[in-house]
Amino acid sequence: MRHAALAASTLGLMCLGACGKKTPAPEPAPSASSRNPVSAPSASITPMVHRGAGCRALAVTGKASADGSPILVGTLLDGEHWVELEPGASVALRHALTSRELTLYGPGLVLPCRHGSEQFLLSTGRITTASKLGVRPGAEVLIATAGAIVHYGDAAIDLEQGPSGLRLRVRAGEAWLEPRDASAAPSRNPLQSPASAALPANRAPASELVAACEGAAQTAAESARQVLGGAGAPPSGSLGARAAVQMRDRTAARWACSMAAAAAGSVTDPAARQRLWASIAHSDGLWQTVPRAISAQKN
Repeated sequence: MRHAALAASTLGLMCLGACGKKTPAPEPAPSASSRNPVSAPSASITPMVHRGAGCRALAVTGKASADGSPILVGTLLDGEHWVELEPGASVALRHALTSRELTLYGPGLVLPCRHGSEQFLLSTGRITTASKLGVRPGAEVLIATAGAIVHYGDAAIDLEQGPSGLRLRVRAGEAWLEPRDASAAPSRNPLQSPASAALPANRAPASELVAACEGAAQTAAESARQVLGGAGAPPSGSLGARAAVQMRDRTAARWACSMAAAAAGSVTDPAARQRLWASIAHSDGLWQTVPRAISAQKN
């Protein structure tokens, strides 16, 4: 029983590391979603939602909108609505809770601060980030495209996703590039300033990426149960070894589902897009869930 309690505690700590910490909500502010309550289907809410968080627009150039509502200086983007930027448009953003800053450039389609976190889905367009702002021990920004994950703790980068593929330049600090096709990973990771990298465009349909998300989420959920030691045959390996496997599986599921979400954002058929979002939301909830210890288990 003591081992089961220790395993449950281990899983809880792992969830905090992989999913991020919740922070008290800031004071209410106008948001793009509040001005347009009847909007096109957007990102579904998962269990790990940082309520009250999001990104605030610091500067806006040209035409940019969130699900059809114009973005103005001071608009709080809640992480549930896609931002469309016309050619020549740009939106400078600051995370409402962490003070991370970055700028979106059009033409593009981006979901900033997904679910209020420091996660960004880049379907098309360009993102530049600033270093030395909002940096905290262990905290990372994650930017997902349909073909790769870029993540960093403290870096200034230029990231562009277009018809020809992905281009990444590290201006300061270091950033990790994790392609969906592992064989395309850079020989040195992380990429350190002034390194750059490029990847070909993703050709897989969104449905294929969503299927990969579902599979990775199932694997992560199963390895979480193994950490606790489920019913039936006793788990193999030490608690530490099982926890390490689960941490790898959880990270893989997070990346797979983030890439799937980035791909689903560009699906033009509303019904098909909504089905994909529903599947991704279910999978996100699956890999993020910490199973209960089995009370009948004795050690």
